[in-house]
Amino acid sequence: MPEQSLADLLKYKFWNDLQEISKSLCEKHHLKYNPNDEQPIRRWISYVARLIEPKERFTFFSKGFWTRIPKECIPAIHLLADKFEYGENVNPYQSKTIKLNNLSEKKGRRTDLLWADWNIHHFHLPTSNPLDKDGFSSRSEYLLFTYVGNDYVCFLDVKHHKDDDCFSNPFFIQQIVESWPQLAESKRIKGISIGDKLNAKEIAEFRKNGLMTPISLNGNVYMMGQGISTAGTPTNDIVLYDMLLSEIELLSKDLTAFLNRRSVQASPKNFSLEIKEDGLNLFFSKDGSFSNIKKFHLEHINRFFNQLWLLKPTSLQQT
Repeated sequence: MPEQSLADLLKYKFWNDLQEISKSLCEKHHLKYNPNDEQPIRRWISYVARLIEPKERFTFFSKGFWTRIPKECIPAIHLLADKFEYGENVNPYQSKTIKLNNLSEKKGRRTDLLWADWNIHHFHLPTSNPLDKDGFSSRSEYLLFTYVGNDYVCFLDVKHHKDDDCFSNPFFIQQIVESWPQLAESKRIKGISIGDKLNAKEIAEFRKNGLMTPISLNGNVYMMGQGISTAGTPTNDIVLYDMLLSEIELLSKDLTAFLNRRSVQASPKNFSLEIKEDGLNLFFSKDGSFSNIKKFHLEHINRFFNQLWLLKPTSLQQT
């Protein structure tokens, strides 16, 4: 059996470190999962991927938005619009499934199928602002549906949560196409066409079976998100997991090259990844030095372990 390279050993060590870090973060954030069914790092990715970073965003409203919504929802909508625009935390208004469900309880139960398929978030619209013990706002009969970008948020529509087509209504995509053509164009799949348009019931059935639901409008086909796996999990989570694994491999190779250039003799056990007050750090036990992982410019590691607002136990609650 060939001897493992230093880079391979470091990769194994760093991945185990991230698993332990993820386990600790899952515990701090009270994330429900079964370690027999799901790795801590997968649970942490699943959680973070759905969170919306508190940052200032311009708020836009779809055509005819204010003529369609129930009047009793107007104050709550203004409240959420203000929170988006002032960079406050809107995550407490999301579904509790983001924290509370195991994958093993029911296929797809924790997954927000609407978000996984079309990248559309939904928010509760409570009449009061206090949060419960789990950090969530009170629930509401009506839900606000939005498309959230890096520095903007598009308010699409409001639906009653018991509406049959509440989470699979192609009207949401129609609103994006008609209200923000440039955004819709970036999601258009060129060079293909599909047959009959899918209705809301068909879209829901497709999702239950792990099938993506491209939407056809005016002869164009749009794919808003990455879809759902046959296990009922977001395809996005799988992609992010693989990217994270690849970047751990890159980190291991970069560190090995750095040590070789300086003729430093070290064992993988001399290195570790640890969470400190300034985020994820690389620790070298021989001289007690730390190097912030940001220096390696590893985008996906930074996304999940180096944003300080995520590392606080109460990040869902912070404002």
